[in-house]
Amino acid sequence: MSTENTHIDFDHLRQYVGDDPAMTAEIFGLFKNQVDLWSPSLVSDLDDDAWAMMTHSIKGTARAIGAFELADLCEQAELLIGEGKRPGAREVSVEKIDNEIDKIMIEIQRWEYRQTISKMKSETF
Repeated sequence: MSTENTHIDFDHLRQYVGDDPAMTAEIFGLFKNQVDLWSPSLVSDLDDDAWAMMTHSIKGTARAIGAFELADLCEQAELLIGEGKRPGAREVSVEKIDNEIDKIMIEIQRWEYRQTISKMKSETF
């Protein structure tokens, strides 16, 4: 599978899970749980410690699945504390992070769909 125009680097992910669909599904499940936990609370008016912790947590889980664009966005967002906290910057950052998460979730759903179809085909033949 080509990794062009994707939001998940499947080659990166394969380095850790091989071609094991069960392991891939588990990693995606962990990612979705982390995103469900952290992203709704990522709002621009958080105190600096909470902001840094949440952006750092999302960055880590993004890197684990090869979602490097999301990881980079979170890394940039981590800097929006203290003197680096510019007016409006966090709002823009949250919007970009949320948009990238949406794209990743769609990509995971596509992968899950392909796995379901593949399993159905193998069971019917």
